[in-house]
Amino acid sequence: MGGGAVNRVAITGLGMITPLGTSAPECWANMLAGRSGVRRITRFSTDGLKTKIGGELPDRYYEMEAAEFPKRFMAQTNSTVRLAFLCAREAMADAGFSLEGRDPHRVAVITGSGVSDFAQWRQYGDGKEVPQYVIIRQMANAIAAWITIRFKLKGPSYNIATACASGAFAAAAGLDYIRYGRGDAALVVGADMLLTPESIFGFNQLMALSEQNDSPETASCPFDRRRSGFVLSNGSGALLLENMETARRRGARIYAELSGAGICSEAYNIVAPEPSGIGIAQCMAMALADGRVPPERIGYISAHGTSTQQNDAEETAGIKRLFGERARSIPVSSQKSMIGHTIGGAGAIECAVTALSLYHRKITPTINYAVPDPACDLDYVPNQCRDAPGLEAAISNSFGFGGHNCALVLERVR
Repeated sequence: MGGGAVNRVAITGLGMITPLGTSAPECWANMLAGRSGVRRITRFSTDGLKTKIGGELPDRYYEMEAAEFPKRFMAQTNSTVRLAFLCAREAMADAGFSLEGRDPHRVAVITGSGVSDFAQWRQYGDGKEVPQYVIIRQMANAIAAWITIRFKLKGPSYNIATACASGAFAAAAGLDYIRYGRGDAALVVGADMLLTPESIFGFNQLMALSEQNDSPETASCPFDRRRSGFVLSNGSGALLLENMETARRRGARIYAELSGAGICSEAYNIVAPEPSGIGIAQCMAMALADGRVPPERIGYISAHGTSTQQNDAEETAGIKRLFGERARSIPVSSQKSMIGHTIGGAGAIECAVTALSLYHRKITPTINYAVPDPACDLDYVPNQCRDAPGLEAAISNSFGFGGHNCALVLERVR
């Protein structure tokens, strides 16, 4: 990412909407309790699909959506835009962030979303007239644009699309925006609403999804020998990033410091990570160097941990390659075991959870872990959360289709 840091970057606001809740506190509490948000799909027919399970958002979310948005806005936006906005609003409120006394041109909005909403295209078939707002509904940048309009934020705004790592890439961009003095704050949001028949069919074609339909709650089992594919989910995470000095001056609560980011491309395969884990190790090493954090200070890794055979084994290999024998003493856990894979939302959600882990000194578990795999032989915090009284620094990993790797380093703030 680059050296010569000027400003430290604080995480002062969090938002989360996942299958486990409609707010960051609710999602965090359910993760600590080791609950699963994966269920049989009820919001659309799964007839003809091999996978019939997923992480649907709670009914309360749709009540929030109906209460918040007027009919015209619903027509102008797709479901991912609306999800991202509601999550961003929580992060802003949680931070107590206001434009009063600030230059709105120095506040960025950076979003991460893997794919535009597939479901919208169904209505255009069979000779039906194309709706009035088709262009603005399908624009990937509309996610960031609508947030700027609603909150009157006039700094740079854009969307990053790096598949499953999109939310983490957005956080890395926000870090650099503040760190090198281009702005004072950044609202970072990762979101996707890809739990649709079209997405399930496509991922089934790639043999990427679990087909464990008879026991949805246990289908996502990262690092367990029985893992058979990821579980597709809807979800969003948001972070309000601020210049550390400014945040302290206004008395903001600081969950953690976002210290460094590592980004690299594996240049190996369009859907699979390189088997030795060298790209994953390199990405984490770059993040540590960028944040000037020594490897021995890392006390937790929030894993990408998708519950696929390849990804989990290769992430394990990458961790061991970087940390050597010490890898076995570092707790590693996957929130995807509880909420499934939210694609563009995953990196932001997992960064938010890592910040909460540092703030509360508690580590969320990897649930559904029962059968060890010789290829996955680290401490995966099985099935129960864990107190971490000495936790000072952590890594959050995100790896996307296309070989897009991103690791974020966070530190506890005293």
